[in-house]
This record gives sequence, C-alpha cells and structure tokens, in this order.
Amino acid sequence: MIEVYDDFFPEEIHHQIYTFLMDTGGWKLHGGCPTNRFWHFDDLEQIDYFNDFLYKEIITKLNKKFTKFNRIYANGQTAGQCGTSHTDDGDFTFLYYPCLEWRLEWEGHLVFPTDDRIIKYKPNRAVLFSGNQLHYANAPNRCYNDLRISLAYKLWV
Repeated sequence: MIEVYDDFFPEEIHHQIYTFLMDTGGWKLHGGCPTNRFWHFDDLEQIDYFNDFLYKEIITKLNKKFTKFNRIYANGQTAGQCGTSHTDDGDFTFLYYPCLEWRLEWEGHLVFPTDDRIIKYKPNRAVLFSGNQLHYANAPNRCYNDLRISLAYKLWV
C-alpha cells in the first residue's frame, strides 16, 4: 500500500514546517549507517507543534485512525547521501516533503525496489506506506546545493 497526496498542507503550514526545520539548528550527521551517513533532526515528537497540532492535521487529512505515533523526525540529504534499502518500525510511515522548491532534475526520489515504484520528490507532497515495505531515498544530484528534507511519522494502528 502506497498512497501519495499532493498539496497536503495549506501553504502557511507548509512554510512553517520548512522554516522550523531549516532555522532551528537541530540537524546532526548521524542518520543512516556508519558507512552511509546523512542528516537527521531527532526528537520532534517532543515538540507540541509536531506531536499535537501537526499530528491532528495529518490524521484528519488522511481520514485514518491510528492509535499512536512512535517517532517523529526529519531526514536530510545532500548530494551523494543516498539512503539504503530498509523497512520501518511502526505499521505505517507518513513522509512529508517540506522543501519549498524542487526541480525534477534534482532527483532525490523515494524508491520502493520490490514494487519497482518511484515516488518523485515534490514540495508539499505526502506519502503514506506500510512500514514493512522496503524503500530508500535517492540522494539529490550534485546540481542541488541544499538539503533534501523529509519529515517522518511512524504510525501504529
């Protein structure tokens, strides 16, 4: 199960998420595995904006019932920081793309190798998928000189 939602949040919320993630300074280079690091912004589940306001917006928009979320965090990738295939904890993963601008040639797409499916990175796009689905995020190409961001919620039914 893979569901894609474009223009997920109103523009004001889209900008708030991006601004918070870019301006707060919580990024650390410790995501991924020791041989393949990328940027991580942890512990967003401790911030009311993410664990209360945004979570309510997400479940209302998805019109689905979840019993709880396990973790909320953001991934950040620069050129060359390609993810590795993995499954997630939780029954479902909700990924949101908060970058304000993105060009197709910058790549950075979400790949589901067993389904042979690629979800293009697009600002204000959300993707909901089963946590047991193998997936990874491609790195942005070298023409993109900033951070490709995805906001992740690990959800339980």
